[in-house]
Amino acid sequence: MFAYTDEPICACSTPAGISGLAVIRISGNGCGVLTDKCTKIIRSSGDYDRTSLLPGYTCAYGTVIDPKTQDVIDQVVITRFEEPFSYTGEEMVEISCHGSSAVKQEILRCLGMSGIRVAYPGEFSRRAFINGKMSLASAEAVMDVINADTERQLQAAGSLMSGPLAGKIDSIETSLYAQMARIESLVEFDRDTDDGSGTEAEEDEILEELDRQREALSALCAGYGKGRILSERMRVALLGLPNSGKSTLLNTLTGYDRAIVTEVAGTTRDTIEVQVDINGIPVTLIDTAGIRDTDDIIESIGIGRAMEAGREADLVFYMIPPDMIASEVRSGLREIAEDIGGDRITAVFSKSDEGKNPDEEDIIAVLDKLGIKRFISVSAEEELNIDKLEDVITTYYDSLGGGQSEGLLITNSRHYSKFNKGLKKLDMAIEALENGLGVEVCSSALRACLDEIGEVTGKTVSATLADTIFSRFCIGK
Repeated sequence: MFAYTDEPICACSTPAGISGLAVIRISGNGCGVLTDKCTKIIRSSGDYDRTSLLPGYTCAYGTVIDPKTQDVIDQVVITRFEEPFSYTGEEMVEISCHGSSAVKQEILRCLGMSGIRVAYPGEFSRRAFINGKMSLASAEAVMDVINADTERQLQAAGSLMSGPLAGKIDSIETSLYAQMARIESLVEFDRDTDDGSGTEAEEDEILEELDRQREALSALCAGYGKGRILSERMRVALLGLPNSGKSTLLNTLTGYDRAIVTEVAGTTRDTIEVQVDINGIPVTLIDTAGIRDTDDIIESIGIGRAMEAGREADLVFYMIPPDMIASEVRSGLREIAEDIGGDRITAVFSKSDEGKNPDEEDIIAVLDKLGIKRFISVSAEEELNIDKLEDVITTYYDSLGGGQSEGLLITNSRHYSKFNKGLKKLDMAIEALENGLGVEVCSSALRACLDEIGEVTGKTVSATLADTIFSRFCIGK
């Protein structure tokens, strides 16, 4: 593992900018005594006059002072935490101050003068990991919690940090370690009865348990379909002819006028991406240039980007206005349907407030031949059936992930890669036992499986990988 030192560190844990309050976090054994150099307790529950004397998990009203000039920097609330029952497992102090940039910088300067250095990115969470306060996966989930935009994202991140997913991963790893110990005992010691039935019976028990854990690990890997959406967002592209209602639908789904809407065909020349929360699902809506034959070079580039957005999207809503005919639908949809498949395309009969498309039956026949089974009539202006489009998004999301709920979803691509590799090694271990290849082969494969899982939990992580992961964290976390 990488070198660890418990020297006191400090950082602002609240975002940059102006706010009513900010929190300065300090960690490291002896940090209370060093903080005494630049703080003064004015009032506390037990008449304590120094930060270092505050009992753990208590607060006091005080001031931060310049150690050289004794000038008051700010009036603050000071909280002290004792090891090992703190976020990092070390002695900690938190200073709640006013949230101006000047106040925060001055307090950090005073702490520096008192012998407390500024923390590196992710150093607080790295210390928590080193001190056994959380697994590596739980530490990574901290950033997911910070970055969560929707309820589902927050639920998934919280589950990995200290909820059902963290428990499930720990359960799988613990069981596999136990089975490896049993297997290695068979390698080291001769437990055979006269007829060999003792060893056979134990191998059968081990195999049964490995099968159970394989099923659990496989289910976690299958859940990455949903998990990827929560981490990367579902991409929904709006395609169609110019003036087919794409921008109006975008504005309606977004809840505000993000795209310019005019009667002039070709108003949208480039893709416009907007992030929205639809039924708790993080979605990126992509408005695109109208697809048509044109000699305009700039518009042609926009049309090319529209087609590319459709190919890369999870779902496509293809807009069909009342004046569009079946032959136009066929030519407009054929290429994209061949590229991504009709099951990811929803035909949207737009502007239904202006009347029904007279060619609708022929268009539906065309859609059917292209493998497109979903079609919905909507009016973005009147907000008619918009909820049905949202249901399409929800249904697609629910179809992913092998039936896993948000409580047991892998959202991190690194975790998925490691678990998937571990699953293959576990299959090798099971195959070795089933086909009589020997417990030595099974033990080797199982150890390789646990090495892969350990790079998620942190039990076999390299110093380089740990440094890389924590360097992506924000300063103060």
